[in-house]
Amino acid sequence: MFLHGGPGTAQIFFSRKPQKELEDHFIVVNWDQRGAGKSFNSHVRKSDMTIDTFLHDAQELIEYLIKRFSKKKIFLVGHSWGSILGIKLSAARPDLIFAYIGIGQIVDMKEGETISYNYTLQEAIKSKNNKAIRELRKIGLPPYQDLNSAGIQRKWLSAFKGTMRKGNIYKTIFMNMTLSDVSISYIIQFVKGIIFSLENLESEQMNINIMQENPRLDVPVYFCEGRYDYTVPFELVEEYMKILEAPQKKIIWFENSGHLPNFEEVKKFNDFCISLL
Repeated sequence: MFLHGGPGTAQIFFSRKPQKELEDHFIVVNWDQRGAGKSFNSHVRKSDMTIDTFLHDAQELIEYLIKRFSKKKIFLVGHSWGSILGIKLSAARPDLIFAYIGIGQIVDMKEGETISYNYTLQEAIKSKNNKAIRELRKIGLPPYQDLNSAGIQRKWLSAFKGTMRKGNIYKTIFMNMTLSDVSISYIIQFVKGIIFSLENLESEQMNINIMQENPRLDVPVYFCEGRYDYTVPFELVEEYMKILEAPQKKIIWFENSGHLPNFEEVKKFNDFCISLL
């Protein structure tokens, strides 16, 4: 089961092509989380947009899947924001999980955002991009005052290849969505869900530090990390690995990827998942 990133970046429609090979070996489940994608509507309560609520939702879904498909456990995959949920679920319910796979694993949000900002500014200075330097210095170090400021940093991070090594994250998402013949109305719903989720989850997400909160997990743990990921800096995963206690733990490096190795190096990611069977 995949826990998508964002928060709010539901991936059912843009992950079909990359995950196709996995479907020959697994029952693959993509879940539009509360307030995201097809789960977004005007009736979703802001008060329910909390990590605890999402963990309850996910646990309920996992228990349903295990019962429906007559399985003992599942493989759980969390990407970015979803990796927070993945770690928390693995800690709370190891009895439901064969292994946890974190992609672009979040460790310490505040420290990660600071590293990401400094990397982006350094790249702007190195390339003598005065517009980028000016905009980045104007918003200053995180925590940012608003989502617009965060968006400015992410815009330049993407331009300096700290999000995807090749290509553009937004083009990649929407290109894969068009391959699934999604409607314009769904795309509008998808974008609204991202905005709604960010507005209501970003502040809680910023206080996450799994280094302190989850130093031990009772399931095998694998981190799939892009060498060029400065959206969620890979250095912090290396630090987490030093203190993490788990039955098995390993970093799988994707040498030609940024924050989306499962989209940038599809075959390598799929082959790794299949190797766990």
